[in-house]
Amino acid sequence: MKVKSFLKKKHYHCSEDFNLQIQYWAYVIAKHYNISLLEVYNMPKAIFQQSLIWAMAVDDETSKKREIQTQKAKANGREVVPLDYSFLDKDGF
Repeated sequence: MKVKSFLKKKHYHCSEDFNLQIQYWAYVIAKHYNISLLEVYNMPKAIFQQSLIWAMAVDDETSKKREIQTQKAKANGREVVPLDYSFLDKDGF
């Protein structure tokens, strides 16, 4: 139950939340690279960070492509134009 409630949180509230976040990141890396959690925990900090960045970036891109394919399937042959509002997250908006 701790994991389910943790995944719903938007902010850390205690050191246990921080530990669960590290465990989650380790899981993301292990799943992406198909390696064991032990291998992830034995990584040097810099390798852990870079592996996490790449794993999250690839997962994000895969998710975007999956969403486009879902929209195309729903469109019944009509053109699908993806809308990107990420520029609103940049400074100055």
